[in-house]
Amino acid sequence: MHRSFTRRLTGTGIAICLLIALAPSLHAGISIQANYLDSAGEGFYDATLGTQRQTAFEFALDIWGNALGASYSGQTIVIDAEFNDLGGTGSSATLGQAGASGYYNLNTSTPLIHASALANHIVGYDLSAGSEGSAQFNSAVDGTTVLTGYTWYYGTDNNAGANEIDFVSTALHEIGHALGFAGLLQSDGSYYDFTPGDNTDPELYNQYDLYVGRDNGDGTYTQLVDLTAAERIAAATSGNLYWGGVEAFEANGDAFPKLYAPGTWQQGSSYSHLDETTFALELMSPTHTAGTLHEISDLTMAMMIDMGWDSNVPEPGTLAVWSVLAVSVSLARRRRRELPSPKV
Repeated sequence: MHRSFTRRLTGTGIAICLLIALAPSLHAGISIQANYLDSAGEGFYDATLGTQRQTAFEFALDIWGNALGASYSGQTIVIDAEFNDLGGTGSSATLGQAGASGYYNLNTSTPLIHASALANHIVGYDLSAGSEGSAQFNSAVDGTTVLTGYTWYYGTDNNAGANEIDFVSTALHEIGHALGFAGLLQSDGSYYDFTPGDNTDPELYNQYDLYVGRDNGDGTYTQLVDLTAAERIAAATSGNLYWGGVEAFEANGDAFPKLYAPGTWQQGSSYSHLDETTFALELMSPTHTAGTLHEISDLTMAMMIDMGWDSNVPEPGTLAVWSVLAVSVSLARRRRRELPSPKV
């Protein structure tokens, strides 16, 4: 039995697009490139590990680039990348964090905004120069005090050892966030404020927020964008949060995929990931789990398609002309690693 999900079509821009041409029936892949920000001798340029790190990161970029379908000739996405000491303890640490470099309001009559890379994809050209996303990775994992006894594994063969953390799967996860797999909800139930102190600006939500919903317990769902801030944060900490896109519904066996909504809000983890318990081995769950594959799963790709991406398969489409307003933001979405408790 199918259950309904309440959608606000006015937020999608469907009614206001101007059809100008048919998109290619065959989608080529997208070139996704790295822009390394580390200084000489450190991070991706480390004398010992730099080459391995670059090879692994670019391997992950190619996986995403081959999975996504281009909407225009020469479509290229640039991701800023660097290693920094993100801290941690002997048993817990943030492995990486990432986000879009900016957002665009493609239809200024609605509060819906799109991450830079996705906005370019939707309009069919580069809206501005520069990178579309950024990602940082925890260099402390290669040390001796963070995640004691563990270290990064930079191989591309998905064969990390028992005491190694697979870097490629972590990079794939963070690249997903840079491409728009992340919402703007904050700990008070409001969406990210691009102009703090200016109460005249409308509350903006993004392409991810549009599909997050609450199970009402009666076979229906309500989008969080239609709720008050208090209702949103209550839903986001209820363990009762779901993704309402049609593509993901079908990919998940005709069921809305459950999102990560622990009882205590976790900035950077809550809301913007698939539920850890239900989808532990999914790429876009919040915690790294050994055994995560080097691939974009059907469910993750379906969620990306819901947001406006194309997969690298033949399918019809259209190009559109939109009114554009650019806004810039740096958002961190984090993946953590928790080591198992010692057996006694």
